[in-house]
Amino acid sequence: MFMNKLDIGIFTLLFISCQQQQTKQIYTIDNTLQAKATSIVENNLSVLNALSGQAIIMEVQTGQIKAMVGLERKDSATYQTSENLPQKQTEGLIQPISILAALETGQVKLSDTVNVGNGIYSANGIEIKDHNWHRGGYGTITIQQGLAVSSNVATYKTIEKAFSNEQAYQAQLKKMGVDLDSLTTIKMLTLYNEIAKNGDIASKANTDSLKQALKYVVTDGLGQSAKSDKVQIAGKTGAIQLEDGSYIIEFCGYFPAEKPQYSIIVSIHKEEVPASGMMAGEVFKQIVDSMIK
Repeated sequence: MFMNKLDIGIFTLLFISCQQQQTKQIYTIDNTLQAKATSIVENNLSVLNALSGQAIIMEVQTGQIKAMVGLERKDSATYQTSENLPQKQTEGLIQPISILAALETGQVKLSDTVNVGNGIYSANGIEIKDHNWHRGGYGTITIQQGLAVSSNVATYKTIEKAFSNEQAYQAQLKKMGVDLDSLTTIKMLTLYNEIAKNGDIASKANTDSLKQALKYVVTDGLGQSAKSDKVQIAGKTGAIQLEDGSYIIEFCGYFPAEKPQYSIIVSIHKEEVPASGMMAGEVFKQIVDSMIK
């Protein structure tokens, strides 16, 4: 078995953590877009009383950074620019990359079903939980549905089915130009950008399948807070609790879903999860709407 390298506390699977190989990043900041994004992020951080927040906007075809916002709370009422913000990524945002790796093996399809049971899965003494385990879990769902509801169990079981061991999973990631390592916010955005433009990360057929699933996340899954009336969005939510008890809530995606022009990642750091846990999706939507003429 290959399930003995798990961080039990926050379910960070070593073999589901990944990072695109280091590339030179190009910054061509659009001052108008930078100002809009900064205003939107700051307003939302204030309403949420968040510790900090980030938003990065990338042009899909060129990979150029068009806006980069990083703000942290200075006092109870104001925020200031900061480059020293949390960079830890969530298993929620990594899930699509893991699913894409599994699709590349030909062993699974998004329409395949997986039994996540009551949302608790034990293997080799390790307990993996879905966010709704205390409500009885999701039972039998498709892999696509599992992605839409951020099911850790569905992702784990999909990886188990596709790969015989951790080494096989790592080898597949390397074929995709992805290395196992801790991810930064900007590197995660770059991965999603590669998916958006059908880059070299995987076969076109499997990338197209995943892109349909990322649209489904927004239309029918936990990403509905990012849904816009102006343009179709595709993307994924993520959430993680840090060691100090605070939370990072994220949304990463692109638009328009069919012919992507921009990819965006939003990350919000908060001491407590608010009633609206999908707040990063709402900030994403506001930024997108401000960019649509």
